[in-house]
Amino acid sequence: MHNGKLKAICAWHELQAVPYLTRPITFKGRACSALIFLFDNQAYAYVNHCMHMHRPLNCEQDAVFDETGQFLRCSMHGFIFDPKTGECQSPVCLGQRLQALRLQTLDGVVYFSEKHLLLIAEDTP
Repeated sequence: MHNGKLKAICAWHELQAVPYLTRPITFKGRACSALIFLFDNQAYAYVNHCMHMHRPLNCEQDAVFDETGQFLRCSMHGFIFDPKTGECQSPVCLGQRLQALRLQTLDGVVYFSEKHLLLIAEDTP
């Protein structure tokens, strides 16, 4: 069953094959990117934007997890975030959260189910 408000991101198996994906989006009228990944076999997505310096988490390196694989990490200054909640664990921004994006998985496909989100690649000519 497919809801017309769902926006397809990728097949589940594609997400399993990579450390993370990014997709260009417009969220609440602002152009940015979404960060999508699996953690403990669960799909998560956040606006790819560190609240400290307002840069994508992968702006300096092509990686978003720390060396332990247990925390999301901003490559600019090393701020770390809980991958399940997006909550910052670093003192400067302690308790602040990355902007979570709702996901839904149906028939092996991962979708955004966020009403204020447009996939730029799909929704723009």
